[in-house]
Amino acid sequence: MRNHGLALITALVLLTVLVSVITILFVGSMGDLQQSRSSVQLAQARAVAEAGETYARYALAGPARSDIRNAILPLMSATADPYSEWVIPQSQWSSLATTIQNTLNTNFGSVAGASLGGIGSATVQYSVSNLRGLAYATAGQAPAQTYVADYVITSTGRAGGGIRRVQDKGIFQIQLGRPSLSQWLFLVDDAEGDAGFFPTGTVFNGPVHANHAWGFWGTPVFRDVISTSDDGAYYYNANGRCGGASRVWVRGDSRPPCTVPRFEKGFIRGAPEVELPNSTLSQQRAALGMDPLDTSTPSNSEICYRLGLHNPPTRRCTGSPSIPDGVYLVNDGGSVRGGIYVQGNLDQLRLEASGDGKQVYTLRQGSNTWVITADYAANTTSVRLNGGPLQVFSGVPNGHAPLGSGGPTGQIYVTGRIDDLRGPGRSGPLACGVDYPGNSDLCPDHPPPDQIRPALSKETQLNITAVNKIGVTSDLVYECDPTKVADGGYTSSRPRCVSADGSVPTVLGVFSQRDHIVIEDSPVKAPDNIYLWGSFLAGASGKGLAVENYGGRGKQGKMHVYGGVIQSSDQLRGTLNSSGGLGSGYIETYDYDLRFANSTLAPPNFPTVRSFDLQTIVPVKMSFREY
Repeated sequence: MRNHGLALITALVLLTVLVSVITILFVGSMGDLQQSRSSVQLAQARAVAEAGETYARYALAGPARSDIRNAILPLMSATADPYSEWVIPQSQWSSLATTIQNTLNTNFGSVAGASLGGIGSATVQYSVSNLRGLAYATAGQAPAQTYVADYVITSTGRAGGGIRRVQDKGIFQIQLGRPSLSQWLFLVDDAEGDAGFFPTGTVFNGPVHANHAWGFWGTPVFRDVISTSDDGAYYYNANGRCGGASRVWVRGDSRPPCTVPRFEKGFIRGAPEVELPNSTLSQQRAALGMDPLDTSTPSNSEICYRLGLHNPPTRRCTGSPSIPDGVYLVNDGGSVRGGIYVQGNLDQLRLEASGDGKQVYTLRQGSNTWVITADYAANTTSVRLNGGPLQVFSGVPNGHAPLGSGGPTGQIYVTGRIDDLRGPGRSGPLACGVDYPGNSDLCPDHPPPDQIRPALSKETQLNITAVNKIGVTSDLVYECDPTKVADGGYTSSRPRCVSADGSVPTVLGVFSQRDHIVIEDSPVKAPDNIYLWGSFLAGASGKGLAVENYGGRGKQGKMHVYGGVIQSSDQLRGTLNSSGGLGSGYIETYDYDLRFANSTLAPPNFPTVRSFDLQTIVPVKMSFREY
């Protein structure tokens, strides 16, 4: 019994020691777990705080742009000389900084937890101060002013019990200018919504604006910002699914269940009007090698001298001489000193990329035909009239006019009309049909089918301007598809399209000053499933991109627009049958050329808005800390 008692006591002692050890280990493990959990939560909190700071700078440069623009526009002086006076008066700088700060804190002060993967949440505090003018517009260049402000972004991240903050200090630059009208995918003064509509199957993936009278039918898709100066739009009774009137003015985003557009980034109503000028640059002076910022009409005497009609020396250019019809490559006898100037009407203007770094222009007027070839590698331009002797000049008519310098420019200017604007044509029929959307996948927007030969060489930057109507009779596409140059499969068969930085300089503008741009039906009929690349502008009152005989020309499939359309009045380009299918003409697909955003790229000498506007906001981080 005595031995049994000793054993029991020994067991109890060992059990007590074991329990104590386990308790110590458990408490230590719990402490380690709590410390580890705290460390994880702090790491997560810092991560979401950094995500909030990244979001804040993104918001400053992108989503907040329209709010900042709305704060700036009422303060700008319409009479200020941008070369010597501040467009935003100095007396407004302090209050503008406060307004921008309040706007950012109100509208962009938090990041939704769902956007952070459910890890935590982030709140952002903005401070904006010391807004000041940095630079007037530079003499001899397009008017633009730069302003700068100091900012502090404080982002607080929370994850579980962890809280961390990051702070980003820097400046952001605000550039004001007169943006090119080409920055819009679709811009119209009167969308004619009381007479027509954008139906199911229409897709816009860039910024669109109508001053007045949008009209919608079914489920058109708007993947970027859509705006109007009106308080609403016309919504149609698609397929008879709604009772009542065929169209109704709605101060809202839909008319369910018959018409429910997809506004993926919202439908802004009551936006400022965008004035559609006939021109804010002189395309005529640009083509003549004169300063395009001077929008006054050059005299016949000036035109005569710039075209070289005073050689050999005569009195021909004195007084008010008449200018003979014809095609002129503006030059000084040895070098290109402007663009291509056409006096009178053109029967045909044909554009062709030769495939070896040359751009070929064939211009026919009556019985005369001029072939003008720009050789970019040799930096020469040749002219041949009616198969006669070849004239060769140094320089190429390409790109923007050097303002006031009289240098070469990619500007073709026609004082009359262009009856037939075309590319080189197709090498064979396309695979897709004219029913929409049937077989549309066989003729995608990008890249265009191989049968469509390119009109513009990779190097070409061109603006075509005619005073009167421009008739389009074929596809107009670039040698290199800007959306595909980063695709090795695409460039492997197109070595000239390989680009070290992924950029393509090619751009086209087509501008009628007084009339329509017309997709022709007779005597030359434009092809089915036509591809139109560039920015197309018909801004005179009541004019636009029109389809001749849109109701009687039969079904022609899709009009693949890559770039943009700017019009005074939207035109009917096709009809739908009772089931919503294509009845005649074309149904358009609008594809935004991202290079046009914020006027980063624009056709040479293309019209701009008349008034100053916000062009870019660029935040620059100067310091960063975490606490």
